Amino acid sequence: IKGKFPDVHSILIYKNNKLVLEEYFYSYDENTPHQLRSATKPFIGGILGIAVDKGLIKSEKEKLLPYFNSIYPEIANLDDRSKDITIENFLMYRHGMDCQNNNPESKGNEQAMMQSKDWVEYTLDLPMVAAPGKSSSYCTGCALTLGSLVEIATDENIEDFAQKNLFRPLGISNYAWTFEPNQASRTHFSQMYITPRDLIKLATLFKDGGKWKGKQIISESWIDKTFDTDEGDYGYLWEHKYFIVDGQKYNSYLASGNGGQKINIWPELDMI
Repeated sequence: IKGKFPDVHSILIYKNNKLVLEEYFYSYDENTPHQLRSATKPFIGGILGIAVDKGLIKSEKEKLLPYFNSIYPEIANLDDRSKDITIENFLMYRHGMDCQNNNPESKGNEQAMMQSKDWVEYTLDLPMVAAPGKSSSYCTGCALTLGSLVEIATDENIEDFAQKNLFRPLGISNYAWTFEPNQASRTHFSQMYITPRDLIKLATLFKDGGKWKGKQIISESWIDKTFDTDEGDYGYLWEHKYFIVDGQKYNSYLASGNGGQKINIWPELDMI
């Protein structure tokens, strides 16, 4: 209120299935869709899960590159390690590629990727530095590639597939999303714009095992695998963090965007 934190636009706390705090600042209100930046990525993971649930993708254990063979017949730096990359490796950022988002020395850093014409092709062309599945390294290209995978597998735009299978069942209509992993996205970064209240709906869906008002939107098994990850690591594009307060440890599953957009699920506290 004193203007010391001009980048805080909204704070919401949802506990025990009740909205207990909701505050907006600096001309934002409950009807204003807010940019998510990279906090979009975990929801791409959920959308991909729906495609797996529907059998449009056989399993996240499948090899990734064959899905892109017809689009990118000649992948640069192709070797046995890249041929072994699975969909799940990208979901957990365990790709083995030279891709570290915030490392300017990494060939796959976000700024370098954004200079390229086709961000998915650029990602798939990155050289390997390790076997996939060994350790995680945050890489924007992974999430964008998985969004493109949904489009290949479903034979429709990811926005349309998500609208039918995720947003509409949750009663979410006041949002904007244009997924274009290429130069056309230089100003909007393929991100979602969505209201904080609707973000709580999406987070509640994950907190409650993929169910919304008694209907299974994402399979419980996909949600279980999403959150079955080591502390400090990534599970199906969510980040697993924890905090210790007064000697008590609290797990958090986090969607985070560049700019301070944070959606935290606190399972022990039944809180978002």
